Amino acid sequence: MDEETLLHTAIGLIAEKKGARIVAIDLRDASIPTSYFLITEADNPVQIKAIVSNLMEKFPYKALHREGLSERRWVVLDYGDIVIHVFLHEAREFYDIESLWADHIIEVEISSGNQPNHN
Repeated sequence: MDEETLLHTAIGLIAEKKGARIVAIDLRDASIPTSYFLITEADNPVQIKAIVSNLMEKFPYKALHREGLSERRWVVLDYGDIVIHVFLHEAREFYDIESLWADHIIEVEISSGNQPNHN
């Protein structure tokens, strides 16, 4: 499966669990060992668990590395070509990792009937 298909698959799985403010960052021309960051946020730790569980159950590959599962404040799922960050709203605002890659942000389209929550 190509990287863009994987990216859109992950976006759809996040949208199914109402992940908010989904942002994709294209890092293919950057000097880091991944092609995309995918960033989303949740209102509470229960929603973070739902998003992460959906990804871990339905994404076509297993994560190579996972961080933050027990704290559920900032969970990172590393799939090699795609690294997914699921934040609590407050943690996302605090760390603001998208500002580091603002010139690499790409448009995210939600193809399913589930739309992300925009708070």
